[in-house]
Amino acid sequence: MKFDFSNIFLSRGVNYFNDDKTLHSIMKYLNYHDDALADMGLYISSEMIEDSMFIDHYAKPVLKTWGILDNEIEGVWISRDHKNIIERLLDMGVVSRILDKDLMFHFTSGYLISDSGLFCTLTLTGQTVYALKKYSNNLNDFIEHYRNDHWLGATYYTEIQGGSDLGANKTVAVSNGDSFILNGENKYFASDAGLADGAIVTARLNNKPGVKGISVFFVPALKPDGSPNYNIRRLKDKLGTILVPTGEVILNNSIGYMLGNDNNGIYIALEILEISRIDDALAAAGIARKALWESYLYSLERHAFGKAIIKHPLIIRDLIEMQSEVDASTVLSFIAADMFSKVTDEEPPYHDDYHMARAFTHMAKNISSWASDHVTRYAMEIFGGKGFLYDFPVEKFHRDSIVTSLWEGTSNIQALDFLEILIKKKIDKRIISIINDIIKDLSKENADILSSALRRSLENLESMLSSGKTEYFAKDILNTLGHLSALAFMLLISEKTGNMELSISGKIYYYRHFLNSFPYDFDFNSASRILHWMKRI
Repeated sequence: MKFDFSNIFLSRGVNYFNDDKTLHSIMKYLNYHDDALADMGLYISSEMIEDSMFIDHYAKPVLKTWGILDNEIEGVWISRDHKNIIERLLDMGVVSRILDKDLMFHFTSGYLISDSGLFCTLTLTGQTVYALKKYSNNLNDFIEHYRNDHWLGATYYTEIQGGSDLGANKTVAVSNGDSFILNGENKYFASDAGLADGAIVTARLNNKPGVKGISVFFVPALKPDGSPNYNIRRLKDKLGTILVPTGEVILNNSIGYMLGNDNNGIYIALEILEISRIDDALAAAGIARKALWESYLYSLERHAFGKAIIKHPLIIRDLIEMQSEVDASTVLSFIAADMFSKVTDEEPPYHDDYHMARAFTHMAKNISSWASDHVTRYAMEIFGGKGFLYDFPVEKFHRDSIVTSLWEGTSNIQALDFLEILIKKKIDKRIISIINDIIKDLSKENADILSSALRRSLENLESMLSSGKTEYFAKDILNTLGHLSALAFMLLISEKTGNMELSISGKIYYYRHFLNSFPYDFDFNSASRILHWMKRI
C-alpha cells in the first residue's frame, strides 16, 4: 500500500488562506488581498508540510567545509526537496514583494507558512533585502541577485559574550576604501549560515565603544575571487527549527559594505529586527492555527467513552479557549504588521507612528509566542499519547513554536524595550487613546466588555507604574496592554466585517484574561460555533 500523508495529517488539503475565516476577516478589515496567497495556502497543506516534516526527521542540513580538490567550500548541503521548497516560495513572491514595498504579502506568507525553521530562511532573506533596498549605496548588483537569482540572506548579530546585548559585541570593522574589513570570532547564532549568499552583520567601526558604536554591514558570502568571505565553525543541534541551519560564523578579514552611516547603525540594526519580530509573531500564530485545526478535526473523529471527544464538555472548553488565543494572537500580529508596513519610509530619528508600530510588535511577539507555546503543547494532549510521538506532525508544531519567544529577543527583552518606549514616548497614552476610539465605534454589548477591560487594565497599570519597581513588572505591563489591544481589535474587526464568531472569541478572551474565570451560566455548547468553520466540507 502506498503511503498517503493524509493518514497522519488530517488537515492535508486545507487551504490555509481561503479556508481561514479569522484571517479573511482581518484581510477584509485591512483592505488587503492577493490571489497568489490562495495558491500558497493550498500548497502548504498539500505538499510543504509533508516535505518539511520529512526533512525535519530524516534530511537535516549538513555542513561541508572542503571540496574534493581541497578547495574551501564553507557551504551547507540541503536536500533537493528542501531547496525546491525554498525556491518555490521565493517564486511566489515571499521576498521579492518586499522590493516592491509590499511587506504585507511577506507578512501574510509568514502566517501561512509558519514552519519556523523554513520561514526563518525567508525571514532572514527578507530583512536582508529590506536593509539593502533602504540603506545601501551602490549595491544594486546585489539587490538584483536577490530579485532574480534566488539569493538567500542572513543576519549575524549575536555574539557569544553578549547575546541580546549588542553593545557587548567585539567584531570590528575598519575602512578599506569603498568597503570595510571585518574581523570577529564569535557570531554565535548565525542562522542560514552556509545557505546565505550574503548577510547583514553588526560590527563596531574602529573599535568605537558601546551600543552607539555599532554599525551595520552587508557581507557577501564570497569574495570577488570566489573564495569564502567568512568561515563557519559548526552547525548547532537544536530541539526544533531543523530546516534552518544555525551555525557559528568567524569573520576573518571579511569584506563588507556599510549600510546607512556610523551614526545610526544601532537604530538600523533594530529596525531590521522589527521584520523578524513581526514574522516571529505571525509564524507563532500560524503554527498554533495549524495545531488547533488538526486538533479540531481529530476531535470530530476520535471516539472515547461512547462518543466523539468533541462532545465531551472539557474538550469543548479546551478548544474554544485555544481558539480565542489563536484569534487574539493572529489579530494583534497582523495589526502590528500593518502598522510597520505603513512606516517603512521613516529613518532615524523616527516619529511617533514608528514607535507605535514598535510597541505593537513587542506586544504581538510576546503574546503570540506564548499563546503558540500553550496551544501547540495542549494540542499534543488532545491527541493523547499519539501527540508525543515523532510519527505525527503535532509534536513538530510544538517544537517549532517554542523558539518564537527566544529569537530576536526573549520575552524579557521585548518587555524592557516596550517599557523604554512607554517611559520615553508615553506610548501607553496613545494605546489607551486608540482603545477609547474603538469603544466609541462598537455596539453597546461589546463596548461594555471593552470598557470593563480598559478599567481593569488602567487600575493595574497605575499600580505597577507607581510602584517604583517597574522593571519587575515590565512583562505584566506589556501583557496588560497587549491583551487589551488584542481584545479591542478582535471586537472591532468582528463588527466591521460581520464575523460574529470573532466577537464570541473576544468575549472568551475577556473572561480568560480580564475576569480570570467564566460566568457560571456561560453557554459553552453555543460558543463552540466559533470552531465549526474549520470542519472539512
